[in-house]
Amino acid sequence: MSSDIRYIWSKLLKYKSTLIIVGLTGVIYAASKAFISHYVKSLMDSAAMPQNLESLIVMGVGLAFVISISRYFHIYLMNVVSEKVTQDIRQQLQQKFLRLNLKFHNTYASGSGGLLSRTFNDVKIVQDGLRLFADIFTAPLMFVAVVFNLFYFDSTLAVSILVITPVILFALRQLSRTIKKYSVFGVEQLERITSTIKESLDGVRTIQAFNLEGFFKNRLVGQGDRFIEMRRKVHGRVELIGPINEFVATLILVAIVYYFSSRIATGKSSFGVLMAYLTTIMQANEPIKKFQEAIVRLQESRVCADRIEKMLNEDSEVPESGKHIHFPKDWTSIEYKNIDFTYDESPLIQNFNLVIKKGQTVAFVGESGSGKTTLANLLARFYDAQNGEITIGGINTRDIQLHDLRRNIGLVSQEVFLFSDTIGTNITAGEPAIDNPERVIAAAKAAHAFDFINKNPEHFNAMVGERGGNFSGGEKQRLAIARALYKDAPILILDEATSALDSVSEEQVQRGLNELMQGRTTLVIAHRLSTIQNADLILVMKRGQIVEKGIHKDLLEKNGEYARLYYTQNKA
Repeated sequence: MSSDIRYIWSKLLKYKSTLIIVGLTGVIYAASKAFISHYVKSLMDSAAMPQNLESLIVMGVGLAFVISISRYFHIYLMNVVSEKVTQDIRQQLQQKFLRLNLKFHNTYASGSGGLLSRTFNDVKIVQDGLRLFADIFTAPLMFVAVVFNLFYFDSTLAVSILVITPVILFALRQLSRTIKKYSVFGVEQLERITSTIKESLDGVRTIQAFNLEGFFKNRLVGQGDRFIEMRRKVHGRVELIGPINEFVATLILVAIVYYFSSRIATGKSSFGVLMAYLTTIMQANEPIKKFQEAIVRLQESRVCADRIEKMLNEDSEVPESGKHIHFPKDWTSIEYKNIDFTYDESPLIQNFNLVIKKGQTVAFVGESGSGKTTLANLLARFYDAQNGEITIGGINTRDIQLHDLRRNIGLVSQEVFLFSDTIGTNITAGEPAIDNPERVIAAAKAAHAFDFINKNPEHFNAMVGERGGNFSGGEKQRLAIARALYKDAPILILDEATSALDSVSEEQVQRGLNELMQGRTTLVIAHRLSTIQNADLILVMKRGQIVEKGIHKDLLEKNGEYARLYYTQNKA
C-alpha cells in the first residue's frame, strides 16, 4: 500500500464503527440490487399466473424499500465520515503551519496563498475522493453479483461477455496513469492561482496606487490558462471512457437479444430469462461507471493526499529537546555564545557573542540586513542557529519548553497583527479575561490606549476588523503594547515598534513603551536612534557583527558608525 493511500486509510480508521455500518449497508444495497434480475424473471414468468402477481408486487415494494434505505445510510454516513476526516486534516495542517519556523514561512515558494491552497483546494479534492469511497466499496460487490447472475442465467453467454473484461481493465489502468500525471500539474497550478489571488487581496492598496490591476489580471489569466489546459487533458481522458463503454454495451445488448431470440424460438430459454439477462447487463453499467469515476477521483485524491502528507512531514519545525526544563525563575543574564546563523545559504550572523544582564535595555542598531531582528528571533526560537547556543540563567533555550520560553517573552513589532476579534480578546491574546477585567483595563491605561477604547460605544467589546483595519497605526501599536503589558513577560522584544509612525503617534506610543519596559529585560531593534538614547547598552551591527557598543553619549564621542547613522538621521 502506497504512503498516500495509507495516510488516507489511517484517517478513515478513526471512524471505524461508522465505516462498519457503511460496509454493511453497502452489502445489503448490492445484494438487493442484484436480486432485481431474479425478481424480473419471476414477474415475467408469472404473467400467465395472475394469482402470483399480488405477492410479487408486495415483494417488489419491499425490495424497493430495502434498496432505498440501505443506499441512503450507505451514502449519508460515508459523506459524514468524509466531512469529519477532511476537517481533521485541515486542523492538522493548521497546527503544522503554526509549528513551522519563520524561515520556512519566509521562503515557501507560493507563500501563505500556497499553504491556503493545501488547506482548502487539496483537502477538498481528497474529500471528493472520500465521498466516492462508498462507490469503491459497493461497485465491486455489485459487479460480482452481476457476474454471478450472468452465469446463473446462462453460463455460455457469460463467458463470451467476460472475455472483453481484461481489455476494459487494461484501458482503465492506462488512462488512470495519465490522469494522475496531469492531476499533479493541475493541483500545483491551482496553488499558484490561490497565491496570486491572496496576494491581490493583501496588497490591494499598493496595486491600486501603482495601477497594477492589469499586471495581476494578466498573471492570473496566464496561470488560469495553464490550469485549464491541464484540466482539459484530464477531462479529455475521463470522458473518453464513457463513449467506449456505451459502444461496447450496445454491441453486447444486440448480441444478447440475437442469442436469446434463437434460443427462445427453439424452446431452450424463456422470455423471463431474456428480461432477467438484459436487466443484469443494464445493472452492470452502474458499478462500471461508478468504479470508473471513483478511479479518476482516487488518482486526483492520491495526488493531493501525497502533497498533504509531505507538508505534514516537513521537518522545518522548531524541535523540542525532550528535557522539558521550565523557564528559570532566578535567572540573571541572557548569553549568546558563538552564534552562527545562515539564511538562504548566505552567512548572516557569524561567531556572535553577547551577555545581557537581567533588567538591562539593550538596543540593536544598524543598516537593514545587519542581523538585528535575527538575533531577537533566535532568542524566541522562531528559528534556531546552526552553531552556538543562547542561554537564560545558564540554561540552553533549546532545553527549555518552547511554550514556557515564549510565555516569558513579550513582542511588539513594527507590523502589528491584530486578530479579527474584539479589543479585549486582542489584549488578552485569546485568554478569557472575565474573571479579571481590571487587569485588561490596567494594561490599556498603561499603554495609553484606554482613552480611544473608551470613546467607542462598545468599549473592549468593539471589533478591531481584519488586521486591525478599524484603527490607525498608532492605535494599533498601543493595543499591541497593551497586549504585551497584559502578558507581563520578564523579557521584551521591541522590533522597530515606532518606525512607521508619525511624530505625534510616536510620542503617544513611546509613552506606552516606557511603561512597558519598566522592570523588564528589553531588546530594542531600532531604526530611529532618537528612541534608544536612554538604553543601557547600544550595539551597532554590521554584517552580523558588533562593530561598536556603548551608551549613546560615548558612541557619539567616538565619532564612528553610530555617530554617522545618528547625524545622517538628524540631518534628514
